[in-house]
Amino acid sequence: MKVLSFDQSTRISGYCYFENGNYIESSTINMSKSKLVTEERSFEMAKEIWKIINKYKPHHIILEDVQQQSNPKTMIILARLSGMIIGYAEAHGIKVHIVSPSQWRKQLMYLQGPKVKRQELKQQSINYVKKVFGLELPEDECEAICIGQAAHKIFNFSDEDIW
Repeated sequence: MKVLSFDQSTRISGYCYFENGNYIESSTINMSKSKLVTEERSFEMAKEIWKIINKYKPHHIILEDVQQQSNPKTMIILARLSGMIIGYAEAHGIKVHIVSPSQWRKQLMYLQGPKVKRQELKQQSINYVKKVFGLELPEDECEAICIGQAAHKIFNFSDEDIW
């Protein structure tokens, strides 16, 4: 069972690859220095994510659901990026699962709530990856690992899911 999880963004997207429930590798796609405007950068990010999907040929893709942003335009662009990933996966026969941030964080027993700031949540992912996998990695990569780890608990993947 091959699972690829993403913490997708138009600037830096983290991803993690699992086989049979085991962490194999992870990395980021960094477009933070790109001179492209956000809309164009989102298309380029989608193309880079498609390359990752082609590399690993997963049976399942896990995406973090788009959450409300303070800027509606940002939310629209993130939703478009998710749509491009979902469309590509569907066209290639790959099952897509979308998990909300609170859903996957709950699975990993994060401290959450209105008083917990975004940076504290990111730090919990960094701490989780260090504790469970012994790795010190950038926050976007850690989030992708945690999203994938939680998805395995939520969806209980098995080899029967690939047929």
